[in-house]
Amino acid sequence: MSLEAFYRYKTRLMEAFVTNPAIVKLLNEDIEITNAKRLIYQQVYPYEYIPETVEFGQTFICVDVDIQSVTNNLIMKPDIFIWVFTHKSLLRLPEGGVRVDQLCSEIDTALNGNRFFGMGELKLASCKRFAPTNDYQGKVMRFVADEINHDPDIKHRVPANRKEPGKFYGAIVQ
Repeated sequence: MSLEAFYRYKTRLMEAFVTNPAIVKLLNEDIEITNAKRLIYQQVYPYEYIPETVEFGQTFICVDVDIQSVTNNLIMKPDIFIWVFTHKSLLRLPEGGVRVDQLCSEIDTALNGNRFFGMGELKLASCKRFAPTNDYQGKVMRFVADEINHDPDIKHRVPANRKEPGKFYGAIVQ
């Protein structure tokens, strides 16, 4: 595993969200699940996105991954951040409840305990209020995992200008 893998985490997360019917319905009731991939880079982003101008109210999910630490050069501690926010006009669900709370619940159901990210189970670490801009309310969720820092089976080539250990390349002394 290397840092390269973490950009794939974000892609996998976005795919998980746009293939989940409950999440898609909460994001945009007008989108059929078969067309939900078009929500990527419109309402689902692989970085923290804040809408600048609002023509109409929307709901958003943004994801990012930070590496908080590396232990003994072996285990990385990735934090997966998920921002969920919506325009105040969409906060209240028609059947009751709060859209952001329901989205967070659906995301937690999909991710908490998931073994697709990291060595063990992905764990919810926090879910806090988040207000990115006027007229928008939301939450930021943080999931934690452990991940191998690098694949121990990778054979690193010895550069040509280095000698193999245990061999003497000097002149023979008599």
